Amino acid sequence: SESIINQKNMLIDFVRNKEDLEIIEIMIDDGYSGSNFDRPAFKEMLELIKERKINCVVVKDFSRFGRDFTEVGRYLEEIFPFMGVRFISINDNYDSFKSENGAENLIIPFKNLINDSYLRDISLKIRSSLDAKRKKGDFIGSFPSYGYLKDKNDKSKLVVDEVASKVVQDIFKYRIEGLS
Repeated sequence: SESIINQKNMLIDFVRNKEDLEIIEIMIDDGYSGSNFDRPAFKEMLELIKERKINCVVVKDFSRFGRDFTEVGRYLEEIFPFMGVRFISINDNYDSFKSENGAENLIIPFKNLINDSYLRDISLKIRSSLDAKRKKGDFIGSFPSYGYLKDKNDKSKLVVDEVASKVVQDIFKYRIEGLS
């Protein structure tokens, strides 16, 4: 998506301007929820960390790393420090190697809690929006069932696929006649 491209460009520009950083790999989990730490690129990143091939993780902001308050905190406060991994969040102006134990460290859990809360809030909003569309009779799926097409003028409405409908009618006719 365009958002991913913009984030990637931001990260590349950031690293280019830092003499102590080098891009080893760019990890992208497009299409996966930030609440899920079982993402393919995330797991690949952890393997590279375990193999000591990377020792720094740079993200646009904390929410791009993850939106589960507990898990993000575990990585930032326990796992990464134990493994000697530097963590940089550009928009949050956070660098674990330059971090002090003051107000900056106090605000990080709050930001992660807000990200976690945002994820839950947006999930409820999407669910209620889809429920409202269903009650209105709108089609909300990606692909219509065989025999139907999305209406060209209104993608939330289905129309009969005239060609496929003949096949469906034949199937029912054959079944009534005793064929399986």
